[in-house]
Amino acid sequence: MENKIMGGTSYYPDHWPQSDWERDMTLIKKSGLEIIRFGEFSWYWYEPEEGIFDFSGYDIFMDLAHKLELKVVLCTPTAAAPEWLLHKYPDVRLVDQFGRQNQYGRHMVSYNHPKAKELAQQAIIELAERYKDHPALYGWQIDNEPTAGESGDKNKMYDYHPETVKLFREFMKNKYKSLKALNESWQNNFWSRSFTDWEQIKPPQSPVIPGMWLDWMRFRDYDVVNFIRWQLGILRSVKNSFIIGTNIPECGYGTVILAQDYWEQCKGLDYVGTDLYLHTRDWGESMRNLSFSCDIIRSAASSAGAEFWISETQAGPSRSPWRSTFAPGVWGKEFQRLCVNGYAEHGAEKILFFLWRPTYGGREFGGSGLVDFDGTPNEITNNISVILEESNSKKDKIFERPPVCIHHSRDSLLLARGYDPDDRPWDTIVGWYHCLNDIGYRAEFLSDEMLIQKRWNKGDILVLPYTTVIDDYLSCAIKGAIEKGVIVISGFSTGFFNEFGSIEFHCPGKGLDNYFGVKINHFDVLPNDIATSIQNNNDIVLDELVAYIQVNKGEVFLKDSTDKPLVVKNANVLYFSFDFGSLYKKLDKDKKTVLQNLIHKIFDQTV
Repeated sequence: MENKIMGGTSYYPDHWPQSDWERDMTLIKKSGLEIIRFGEFSWYWYEPEEGIFDFSGYDIFMDLAHKLELKVVLCTPTAAAPEWLLHKYPDVRLVDQFGRQNQYGRHMVSYNHPKAKELAQQAIIELAERYKDHPALYGWQIDNEPTAGESGDKNKMYDYHPETVKLFREFMKNKYKSLKALNESWQNNFWSRSFTDWEQIKPPQSPVIPGMWLDWMRFRDYDVVNFIRWQLGILRSVKNSFIIGTNIPECGYGTVILAQDYWEQCKGLDYVGTDLYLHTRDWGESMRNLSFSCDIIRSAASSAGAEFWISETQAGPSRSPWRSTFAPGVWGKEFQRLCVNGYAEHGAEKILFFLWRPTYGGREFGGSGLVDFDGTPNEITNNISVILEESNSKKDKIFERPPVCIHHSRDSLLLARGYDPDDRPWDTIVGWYHCLNDIGYRAEFLSDEMLIQKRWNKGDILVLPYTTVIDDYLSCAIKGAIEKGVIVISGFSTGFFNEFGSIEFHCPGKGLDNYFGVKINHFDVLPNDIATSIQNNNDIVLDELVAYIQVNKGEVFLKDSTDKPLVVKNANVLYFSFDFGSLYKKLDKDKKTVLQNLIHKIFDQTV
C-alpha cells in the first residue's frame, strides 16, 4: 500500500545483556515493526566520564539493526544528564521559584547554563558525527518530551535558574524597550509594583501581576522552543538531510505549566510526535480523548509541513502490583486495535509503542511492554502485525469529514492557569471538540498565528471556545472572518482580556462587541440544586460558568428557564453565554444529544 503506516517500538539495549539483543530485535522484526527508537536516556552509556567517549555498545547495536533490516531513530540524550555532570557542576540543576534544586531524575538540567550547554552540544555532535552515514539510521528525535522541568504543578515551576532569569530580563527589554512601557502594560501602579531598574524584574513566584505572569509563561514557552531549535541547528550542521523531529508530551492542561507551545515547537521539524497513554474502563471515552490529542498535535504538525507521529503509546497494560493511575487496568489486543486504528484514522504516519520489553528496575519499572519481562511474546505481540496492517485501511479517514476550525488560544490558557480557581478551560476546549467530532466534523486547530494568516471562504466554520485574551491582530482576523461570511461561534468569554492580561473596558473587547451583538456584564456559577436549565429542557442544568449579558442587536436563539439569553445570533455570529464545552463534556450520552441537536440547528439556520 502506498504511504503505508510504519510501526515501531522503543528498545534500550543498555538495559539488557548483549546476549539478548539479537533475539529481542529479531522478534521485533518478526512482529511487523520496522523502527526502533532509542537513546534519549543513554548519555552515560557512551560518555561515562567527561570527554571520554565509548561507542562500542552503540556500534554493536546499530550494526545489528542494519543486519536485521531495522531502522533506528536515535535520540539526543539531553533528557537525562549523567551523574558525573551533576556532581562536577552542581549549579547546572534547574531551580523552582523557591530556589530548590530539581532532584527528579531527568529534565533536571538548565541548558541555559553555559557549561551544561557546552557539554550537551559536544555529546550530540559526537553521536551525530559517528552515525550520520550509518545505514540503519532513519532519523533523530530531539531530547524526550522537551519541557520546562517535569512538574505540572504551578506551585513548583521550573526554570528559575540565574541564567534563565537573565534571559527573561532580556526578553522583557526586547519586548517593551522601556520600563515606562512595561509598567503601563502590566498596570504596575496597582500595589506600587512599578519598576525603576531592569534588575528589579524577577520571574513571578506566584500569579500576582497578570501581565508579568502572562509574559513569564510566554517566555517559558519561548525558552523550550529555543532549546529544541538549538539542537535542531546542531544536527543540521552535522548533516542537513537528517530527518529530525521531537515528541510532545501527552496533551492536557498540565502541559501549560510544562511550557508546550505546540505550533512553535513544530517549526523547522520533519516530523512531530506525541506521547499518548490512556486507558479507562470506558473504551469509547478513551478513544474520544485520544482523538482530541491526535487532532491537536496533527494540526500543529501540519501547519509546519511536518509528518505527524505517535512517538510513544502504551504497548500493554501496567504490570505493577499497585493501584496505578497511569493508563491502569488489564487489557489486550482488542484495546490495542482500537488505539492503533484511532491513530491511523486521525493522520498518524508512524506509530511507535513504548516499549518493547518492560523494565524490571529503574524509575519506570513494571511499565507496559509488547513482550513479557523475560522477552517472550504474548497475545499483543502475536497480533501487532495484523493490527498495523488493518490500520492502513483506516488511514486518514478523518479527512473524509467536513472541516471546522477551532481556535487554540495559548495566551488564554496561560493566563487562566495562574488565575482561574476552577481550572476548567481545558474542559471547555475538549468539550467543544467532542461535540463537533460527535456530529461528524473534522477539527482543525488554529494557533493565533494560523488564525491571523487563514484565508477564509464564505460558509467556513470558526469556533472560539476559550479565546479570552486577544490583541489587535487577532481581533482584526476574527472581524475579517465574520465579514467574509464565516460562521463564527464564540464561547462565553471571548475578548475579555487584552494581550497584557488586563480586562477590556467593553467586553467582548477590541470592537468585537459590535460584531457579536452583546455586552458581557458579569459571570456566575450556580450549584446544581439552584442552577437554571435550558428552556424547555429541564434535564440540561446550567451548573457551569454563565455570562450574564446585554443583547444589543441580533436575535436570541436560545434562552434559559428564567428567560435569560443563552445563545445570541447576529447574522453569521453565534455567541454562547454559557460554558457549553465543560457542560457537554460531563453530560451523559442522551443529554449530549440535546446539545448536538442545538449545534445542528445553528448550522442549518446559519449556512
